[in-house]
Amino acid sequence: MKFSSAILLLIFIAIVPVFTTGQDRQADHKVNIEIPEVALLGLVSDEASQVNFTVTAPNEAGSPVDFSNASQNNGVWINYTSIIRSQNHRRKVMAMVQGEIPAGVHLFVEASEATGVGKGMLGKPVGKVALSGQATEVISDIGSCFTGKGSSNGHLLSYELEADNSANDFVTLEHSQTTLHVVYTLTDYN
Repeated sequence: MKFSSAILLLIFIAIVPVFTTGQDRQADHKVNIEIPEVALLGLVSDEASQVNFTVTAPNEAGSPVDFSNASQNNGVWINYTSIIRSQNHRRKVMAMVQGEIPAGVHLFVEASEATGVGKGMLGKPVGKVALSGQATEVISDIGSCFTGKGSSNGHLLSYELEADNSANDFVTLEHSQTTLHVVYTLTDYN
């Protein structure tokens, strides 16, 4: 009896760990997270989204036309959302004119520092830039961010019209009424 009790005890000791290790107290499954790459840009304004310049005629013979009132801050804001593909990746906002800028004048734009409820790596304005038919950088170094939407969020755009005061270009000034389109693009650095 002692021998059979000892064998039963040995069998029991050998079998019990098999049953106890077979009882898992944890389980798992995979969770996939996908964050899309995003590049969205919009222009918003509480007022009219067009900018109007009227150059003032002189009151006295021999005086030049007056461009002093040719600055506009018409409440046009750039809003954007950007999710970049890697931490080394950056974006920029480019601007270009569609249409012919009248000869003898230059059109400039300047974006303000980002304001509002935006978060993340918002872009940096590059300062006052001359607009033309060639794309030029207006805001640089944009990472993953959003500006917030609507007026008072993002970058406020200010425009300025200046006469080209060189003798050769002043000769080309003539009466005209011109409509241009300024196109903004959120694009990757190459």
